[in-house]
Amino acid sequence: MKVTPKLFLFAIDNFIMLIDGRKIAQEIEEKIKKEAEGKEIKIITIVVDGNEESWLFARLKDKACKRVGYEHEILGFEGIEQKELEKEIEKLNENEEIIGINIQLPLPKEFDHVELVEKIDVRKDIEGMHPCNIGKTLLGKEEIVPCTPKAILKILDHINVDLQGKDVVIVNHSNIIGKPLAVMLLKRNASVAICHEYTKNLASYIKKADIVITATGVKGLIKEDMVKEDAILIDAGIKKEGNKVFGDVDKKALEKAKFATPVPGGVGPVTIASMLENCLIAYEKIHKGE
Repeated sequence: MKVTPKLFLFAIDNFIMLIDGRKIAQEIEEKIKKEAEGKEIKIITIVVDGNEESWLFARLKDKACKRVGYEHEILGFEGIEQKELEKEIEKLNENEEIIGINIQLPLPKEFDHVELVEKIDVRKDIEGMHPCNIGKTLLGKEEIVPCTPKAILKILDHINVDLQGKDVVIVNHSNIIGKPLAVMLLKRNASVAICHEYTKNLASYIKKADIVITATGVKGLIKEDMVKEDAILIDAGIKKEGNKVFGDVDKKALEKAKFATPVPGGVGPVTIASMLENCLIAYEKIHKGE
């Protein structure tokens, strides 16, 4: 007998049904906590010239690590240069107590994130962004994969979406989200279109989509008239205004969706849980001598 998993949903304004990412993350964390019991797992989060947003995410990771029993340390660097930071990363690579290393974004504009990630021991790359891990993902061997794409697929799996044959539009073409997510969706036989700031007539793409995944940080970019009825809207965009946080999807567009993720409380918590899961995979690989 097939058991249908429970869906974590909640309503706002009595009619918009949203996917509760916090509940999904909690379920993932409970599983990780059991699997991590008795294992000494330490994560390092690097923050460079951190702004309020950087420190906020670093502290959210810290709380999540504590919930599952990981040791977590935030290393904050002020006024450091790229080459100096690369040397610090090499020291962390040599420390056998450290299982995972991640670099908090955004970085100052003078830093090259790709080059920094290349310096991380591939086994300790819990963000899945090292060229070797990205290469494996491209070839369909998903081991340690980028955290936000992994989170988005977990959310789609949670609502029992069969991706085969689905028309999916991704509004993001970054190395961290859009590119790896497209590859992972193609592996699942979805038809994928990637849009970005240079795309002409964005609405023409989105109107055809069964699933819209957006991560631009442009408040209310996705309007009601751009979305077809009963589409699935996955919003990984974040725009802070004062004390409030907004996503890419306009509230009126949410009303047309079959399922949608809120901002905050949607993709973000599942992304952190996915990083914790990557760290458990990294622990197993290191201890197997891979």
